[in-house]
Amino acid sequence: MSRADVAERVPALRFPEFKGEWDKYTIDDVLRREGDPVEVKPDERYRQIGVRSHGRGLFHKDAVTGADLGGKRVFHVVPNSFVVNIVFAWEQAVALTTDGEEGFIASHRFPMYLEKDELSFLPFIREMFLRKRGKQLLELASPGGAGRNKTLGQQEFLKLKVTLPKREEQKKIAAFLGVVDAKIAGLKARQEGLERYKRGLMQTLFSQRLRFTKTDGTAFPDWEEKRLGEVFSERSERGNENAELLSVTMSRGVVRAADVDRANGASADRSNYKTVHINDIAYNSMRMWQGANGVSKHFGIVSPAYTVISPQEEQIPDFWGYYFKLTKVIQEFQRYSQGLTSDTWNLKFPALSSIKLNIPHPDEQQKIADALQAMDAKIEAVAGQVAKMNAFKKGLLQQMFV
Repeated sequence: MSRADVAERVPALRFPEFKGEWDKYTIDDVLRREGDPVEVKPDERYRQIGVRSHGRGLFHKDAVTGADLGGKRVFHVVPNSFVVNIVFAWEQAVALTTDGEEGFIASHRFPMYLEKDELSFLPFIREMFLRKRGKQLLELASPGGAGRNKTLGQQEFLKLKVTLPKREEQKKIAAFLGVVDAKIAGLKARQEGLERYKRGLMQTLFSQRLRFTKTDGTAFPDWEEKRLGEVFSERSERGNENAELLSVTMSRGVVRAADVDRANGASADRSNYKTVHINDIAYNSMRMWQGANGVSKHFGIVSPAYTVISPQEEQIPDFWGYYFKLTKVIQEFQRYSQGLTSDTWNLKFPALSSIKLNIPHPDEQQKIADALQAMDAKIEAVAGQVAKMNAFKKGLLQQMFV
């Protein structure tokens, strides 16, 4: 056996108590398919499972009646089994069932497997398929075109060749990675908790159930109802075709187009593109009712399909950035959008300018913006920790497997 072949059977990172090379097997050597067919009764209700892509695990679908299943082949879920979504296996749609799925059903799209002959440990097998090489194997066993045409072939899957250590080493690797997963899950839960708190804080502040006071402890003036045309003007400036191209997203607001890979989709002739100044608000006229707007932190240009508005000098742009993301305000944008169907709804500035909103004093606007930006900073810090832990695990997956 060559030195290179030996290296291929020994991981770069390993617990010191384990020695020797890993052994090669086929999936058919280590896993056996399980799952008894369900005798479907039309009036009975059935709870189903699904498997998300990118290793995001199981989810429970809405319960259906036997009649709703329409003669589909379904199977009893096997608790503590390895399950694959054959339609999205190439996107690493693999998971483990638990005791909590007992009594559920799975369609034929979700074959389930148990360990065979003590050669494998299912949590290890799952982690193996979540690494880069695992994705390549799942793609290899998923012939066809693109997307839903790339379906995992059962025989092709069973013929896949994998390299595995002894079961005890598999268990220790899986347990260690389980600790990392628990850390990631805890950070994600914290991030989601902060995001929920921020949403609640926004509702409380913008409904005026919670008010800031001036530095001397006295109250700010009552909020005034104004038309948006009284506090914003439309910017129709053009002629900066060499400026940086910007894009408007629903989740991130105004961003550099290069950061979302949209630069190549821009028109070669940008002479008619609209100029965006720092602290302007740009929005997608046809998606404003979905919250596609944001405060720009960049000088640049956007497509003529966008609308650019500039707040009056005393207004606080970041306050408006949050206000325009509030559910009730987005509902107003939808109400004022013009068009026969949602595909054609658009909100140009004349319609937007007629919308009435309650508006606080600019000093109170600043306090609201500061409070919400502080929440965003906490959320971004935790999101950064999640990203680092995911990168850490990705490195482990590459080094602890062969």
